Amino acid sequence: MSETESECKSPKAKGVFSTLMADGDWLLLKGECEKAVESYNTALTLKPKDKYCFVGRSKCYLKMGQYEKALRDAEASLQEDQSFFEGLYQKAEALYCLGEFEFALVFYHQGLKLRPQVHEFQLGIHKAQEAIENAVTVSAAVKQKIKGLQKDVEMTTAKKPHASKTERKTKKYLGEFYEDRRYLENLLKDEALVKGKTRNGEQLQDVIQCCLTYLDDCADFWNQQKPPHPQRKDSQRQRSKQGKTPARSSLEPARFILKSQ
Repeated sequence: MSETESECKSPKAKGVFSTLMADGDWLLLKGECEKAVESYNTALTLKPKDKYCFVGRSKCYLKMGQYEKALRDAEASLQEDQSFFEGLYQKAEALYCLGEFEFALVFYHQGLKLRPQVHEFQLGIHKAQEAIENAVTVSAAVKQKIKGLQKDVEMTTAKKPHASKTERKTKKYLGEFYEDRRYLENLLKDEALVKGKTRNGEQLQDVIQCCLTYLDDCADFWNQQKPPHPQRKDSQRQRSKQGKTPARSSLEPARFILKSQ
């Protein structure tokens, strides 16, 4: 144990650290980011591995436009705890600001898997997808490649009619998350992308596959929780004949998934 870590265990040192953290958080809230960074810097001399301190300083750097520093601090907050969702969100935000939209999307999904109730991850997914689709720097070749991936998916579905029933069921139970699942599937078809690694050394293919598995598990769970009732089927069949079948909201399964976590 280093001398700094030993000193930080004393009640006085803990009090000083807490005060510095509180000052940093308050200065960040007021928008005085440079002063907040000074407070976090001093706090880190007392607890060099504090993940909350790294996240606080990362937020400052992000507001100051120093995105590389923000990313480094976000990654530092994840060194000892890869499931630290605040660090994952901060890393995704830093990657987004750096224009690494695909990588940001992966970490938004990873955070959503850990904390489905945190709405910011879903917002992050939507804005990352929108940025990818609307980026003016995307070349015509990349656009053509995306169209090719979509065509491959359509052709595969056409060649395998027996899979259409499963596809409809998945879409029914995932609701608004179904489009996210399709997008991740398309990313897996990009061989150049999936062979890459994240800045933290993780295989991008493994991270994407992990997110897909989670979404499939959610669909299976919803299916088990709400199996079709025979009487309900008969009722729906009768209403269908009368032309009065009510539309099911695609948001219902999504809400259930969020509440069930």
